[in-house]
Amino acid sequence: MWFWAIGWFKGYAWTRRSLHFAGMVPHFGTAHQGGLRQLFALEYIPPKRDLWTPRNMLLFFSGAYRVWEFRAVRVKRFRTAGAAQDWMRERSNR
Repeated sequence: MWFWAIGWFKGYAWTRRSLHFAGMVPHFGTAHQGGLRQLFALEYIPPKRDLWTPRNMLLFFSGAYRVWEFRAVRVKRFRTAGAAQDWMRERSNR
């Protein structure tokens, strides 16, 4: 989370569960707005191949930065969280 702090806490901070280790290891990242309808997500990731070596001790590791670039296709508003979740569920099943 230090890269969120050195960015003066601008943008969004997020967490997600790991895809491995039964989701027990938290992953942290930040998201920053780019241009119009553009979002970048930055996370610090461990080297998977080097698990249990000096480069990756599960929680302490020398990793790499991964940047995801997202472009908005549309922006919608909903009156309730349930309506928003229904719309997302419907779109993700396509």
